[in-house]
Amino acid sequence: MKSLFRKNLAFLIPQLFFVLISCLFIVLHSKPSIHFFLNQFHSSTADLFFKYITYLGDGMMYLFVLLFLLLRKYKWAIAFILAVVVSNLVVFIFKQMIFSEMYRPSKYFELFESYKLYLVPGVRLHSLNSFPSGHTTTAFTLFFAVAITLKKKGIKFLCFMLALLTGYSRVYLSQHFLVDVTVGSVLGSGAVLLAFHYSKYFKKPGLERALINSAKNNTSSDTPVSSETPGMAV
Repeated sequence: MKSLFRKNLAFLIPQLFFVLISCLFIVLHSKPSIHFFLNQFHSSTADLFFKYITYLGDGMMYLFVLLFLLLRKYKWAIAFILAVVVSNLVVFIFKQMIFSEMYRPSKYFELFESYKLYLVPGVRLHSLNSFPSGHTTTAFTLFFAVAITLKKKGIKFLCFMLALLTGYSRVYLSQHFLVDVTVGSVLGSGAVLLAFHYSKYFKKPGLERALINSAKNNTSSDTPVSSETPGMAV
C-alpha cells in the first residue's frame, strides 16, 4: 500500500487538499449556504463546459477505461472491475437504502430556501438520492485507475484535475451538494487503492500479459512452419 501511495502522490496529494478544504467548509458552514455561495459563480462558457464534462462521470466511461487497461495488463483490468463493483455497491447502499430521501440542491432550495438557484438551461435535474455523488465516485474510480497505471506525474495530476472538474460539475449543475462530491471522491479513489493493492495477490503469469500481446502471440502461433530441410530441393 505504501508503494501505491508513493507512486501516485501527484494524484493523491491534490485530492487530499481538496478533501481537507471541502471538509473545512462543510464543518464551518451549512450545505445550503455553501451551495448558495458557489452557485453565484456562473457564465455562459462555464455552463457549456460543465454541462458536457459531467458526462465523464457516466457509467459508459467504464467500458473505455476497461478496454484501455486490458491493453495494458489483465491484472489491472481485473483490479479495476473490483474497484467498480465495490464503489458502486457502496454508492447504491447509501443512495437507495440509507439516504434515499435526501434532497438534491434544486429540490432542497425549492422546498426550504427563499433563494432562487441559477440553473443551467437544458439540464434535467433530479430531486432525490443526493448523497453521495455517483458521477463523482465514477470519475475518481476511472481516472485514478488510469493514473495508477501511468508513470508520468504530469499525467497523473491531469487525471486528478479531470476527476475534480467532473465532480465540481455536479455542484455547478446543482445536481449535488459539496459534501456529496467530497464523499464520492473518497469512495472512488479508496476503492481503486484497495483493489490495486490486493491485485498483487493475483499470481497467475497470464495476468501480467495484455490483450494486445495475446493477439500478437496468437498471430505468431498461426504462422505455418516449414517442414523442409534446408538445402534440400523438392
